[in-house]
Amino acid sequence: MAQVWPLPSAAVPEGSPGAGPRRTRGGSEGSRPPEPPAGEARELLREVEAQIGEAACSLARILEATCAVSAQVEELATKCSENARFLRTWRDLLREGYESLRPSGGV
Repeated sequence: MAQVWPLPSAAVPEGSPGAGPRRTRGGSEGSRPPEPPAGEARELLREVEAQIGEAACSLARILEATCAVSAQVEELATKCSENARFLRTWRDLLREGYESLRPSGGV
């Protein structure tokens, strides 16, 4: 795995949590870590770009799967609504039939 180099202090916006003076182990307060060699920096950049590309592909697949599931959920909700309407109609018909067969209450 490639070594990750810290950002130069100019890359941290003033007022952000990391904007204070930087201290390095074994160095004086004003010293900066050595810059990575140009070849290694380019390799790190390529590696990060590849990881970003892979993440983008993964997110696209997740979005596609989510859209498919969403469509299935909508279809299921429609079927459930139709079944509920059907059952309410049968309930009402059975209630009317039962009520019509009940003997009248006045003896």
